[in-house]
Amino acid sequence: MATAVVVAGAAAPATATPGGRPGVDPRIAELVALMTVPEKFGMLGGVPGSGGAAGSVPGVPRLGVPGLDMADGPSGVRADRPATALPAPVALGATFDPASASAYGGVLGQEADALDMEVLLAPMMNLVRTPYAGRNFETLSEDPLLSAQLAAPQVSAVQDNGVIATAKHYAANNQEAGRRGIDVRVTEKALRETELAAFEAVVDAGISAVMCAYNKVDGVQACDSAELLTGVLREEWGFDGLVMTDWVATHGPGSLEAGLDVEMPRATAAFTDLARDVDGNGVVDTGDLTPAVAAALDRAVTGVLTAMDEVGLLDEADVTPERATEANAEVAHRIAVDGAVLLANDGVLPLADDDLADVALIGPTAQVPLIGGGGSARVTPDDGAVDSTVDVLGGRGAGVSWATGEELDGVVVPGDRLDTGASIDGTYTAPVTQTVTVTAPTAGAYTFSVQTTGPGARLDVEGAPGTGAEASTVSRFGAAGGSLIATADGRTNDSHTVELAAGEQVTLTLSCDTPVADGSAACSPSVEQPLQLRLAWTTPELRAERLAEAARAAADARVAVVFAYNEGTEGEDRSSLSLPGYQDELVAAVAQANPDTVVVLNTGDPVLMPWLDDVRAVLQTWYSGQEGAEATVDLLTGAANPGGKLPVTFPAAEDATPVGDPANYPGLSTDDDPDPEVQTYTEGSDVGYRWYEATGTEPLFAFGHGLSYTSFEYSRLRTRTSGDGVQVSVSVRNTGAVTGSEVPQVYLGAGTAAGVPALQLAGFSRVILAPGEEQRVTVEVDERQLSIWDADRDRWVRAVGTRPVLVGSASDDVRLSGSVRVR
Repeated sequence: MATAVVVAGAAAPATATPGGRPGVDPRIAELVALMTVPEKFGMLGGVPGSGGAAGSVPGVPRLGVPGLDMADGPSGVRADRPATALPAPVALGATFDPASASAYGGVLGQEADALDMEVLLAPMMNLVRTPYAGRNFETLSEDPLLSAQLAAPQVSAVQDNGVIATAKHYAANNQEAGRRGIDVRVTEKALRETELAAFEAVVDAGISAVMCAYNKVDGVQACDSAELLTGVLREEWGFDGLVMTDWVATHGPGSLEAGLDVEMPRATAAFTDLARDVDGNGVVDTGDLTPAVAAALDRAVTGVLTAMDEVGLLDEADVTPERATEANAEVAHRIAVDGAVLLANDGVLPLADDDLADVALIGPTAQVPLIGGGGSARVTPDDGAVDSTVDVLGGRGAGVSWATGEELDGVVVPGDRLDTGASIDGTYTAPVTQTVTVTAPTAGAYTFSVQTTGPGARLDVEGAPGTGAEASTVSRFGAAGGSLIATADGRTNDSHTVELAAGEQVTLTLSCDTPVADGSAACSPSVEQPLQLRLAWTTPELRAERLAEAARAAADARVAVVFAYNEGTEGEDRSSLSLPGYQDELVAAVAQANPDTVVVLNTGDPVLMPWLDDVRAVLQTWYSGQEGAEATVDLLTGAANPGGKLPVTFPAAEDATPVGDPANYPGLSTDDDPDPEVQTYTEGSDVGYRWYEATGTEPLFAFGHGLSYTSFEYSRLRTRTSGDGVQVSVSVRNTGAVTGSEVPQVYLGAGTAAGVPALQLAGFSRVILAPGEEQRVTVEVDERQLSIWDADRDRWVRAVGTRPVLVGSASDDVRLSGSVRVR
């Protein structure tokens, strides 16, 4: 149906009905036909949103089509009002529990709806391919099956709340180094068998939006790839929603015909180049468009409207609900507990009453919880929602002492150490640049910190070996820059460390007039928003003093618990797998002072542990969200039993990872710019634990590993064909004294099949068992897990042969084995 509607000041209406895609809702087809060409193009470009939205897509008010405000995720809804800060998605991955994923998505959807956000820019579907990637905490796992089975229920739950979920970043966006243009060279077989699995799963689950990635895939920008956006996503998988760019990831008007729908944001949009009055009749209408562009334009608008319709946004608006604050906090707490992984324990955990009478908590994050990672994933929780582990444990009657151990604040650099003779600690209302020369009184490592409130500032260091790096508290990705841990007086803090000889000088420049590297924000103090700026340092003597304080606190206590952390963030990868700063030295010093030492890790991904043999237990709590302190205390005291399993492999050394070849990670530079331009996935389909198995490399902790305060016995393995798949059954019995959860994991070996991984997760199930309880667990291994991608035939084919079936508590902890013949 095509109806002419006269709109003052608008172009003549388009009369073409969208075609080429069967099943388009007639109501949507009619809306598209009623829109003018400028109105259509208007719906395909992002503009600033309201309520703290990352961006918005305009609607067409005269036709009753609402706009779409988009909120960042994926650990919570980021808006200009508080939201529940959930544990990082990697902690959800560690639950191995689709029901938890559904609950997680329910919180995201409920709060996005309550905060007036129609689109949630989550979940992140990319696999953890390199342990160095800055956004590893934002995604679910290194395994395609685990990611797929947790992403699908999460997406369904988000959209059940009338909010469009967005799968990102499609595809092969597995690192931050060079992410805006690196060319990822990956075989079709590897891409299909690893990275695309979770994206396909969420399409099957009905997801309404997909975000294409910054990077290239085999020479073609992901947002310009007709193969990815049209061939695979739409024609093969049947996706009928909207495809948007990552922010500023548009590369040209040709991307519309390739399959892109929405450019974010409009300031850099290329589609507007297509909306020109070519025939000079004073309006832009279909006569100004080529048939291909006109068809692509209608397809794109249809995709946006279909996404809206799928979650009810084209229906009469519902009343905005209130945030279910208490219920959502309960979900955050449960996932923080269920996702925690007990990596090592010789019996010291849970802490006994005698231990709790005198326990030393050590480390900055024992006092100031690290609830999430940085970048666009940062969430602002409600005032008072985040407690200190020190306070929570003390509030439960424990005898608690605390020592920071790792000095993060430092002290103001005294004027007599600066060539200006005056310390930098003041307030500014206009752009400022200060350059000072510092003289080191003694030899050692000096950490210089820029500490601010307001617009932020940048610190450049020159004149010492290994310098040239910077520290910055200027806003990035719409969030505060610098460290995720504020100073004791609430300032944003960032630092840079240099080794100096006694009497050596170093030049520091503090400035507030330079945009950050990605152009997302600039520093501009004013009377309305003044800059409070402080230059601090941590001297070798102060660092040694804090270390000695921690050792004394540990020696004086019955048990010591060291909280160690790293800070994953969008925009940069880690330079090392070690804990940052001097935390390894801190753990070692505490363990030497007290043999009963426990380590709690607040990290978003694997870290090396040179002190592992010297401590009695290691508990991985990830970034545990706003309920992290309460959950951690529950786990330390035995009020809860850890049952999480590692969704990523922990390497034993820097040179023992799947990405040891520079061509593989971070990729090779092909010009004078140090950023990598070309990267080759030399590991093929052997991502994560598959590579460790294929190469015989011993990890520090294997994929799927996770201990408990109880024990489990496996028995009576049975495998049988079931339709096109295999049914694997096993009995699991709790042989310990407390209730606990276990995740029986089913793996397939290669056997006589060709083209398959040496080890492959084929299914899993999380069960909760009381002491002495036994349960029969059945895992369905579907046909996809028995198949490989045949690039020559462009389809999945069964990998025929006899394959080992391995069932156990981790990828390296096989309890029972059998085999299956795949025909």
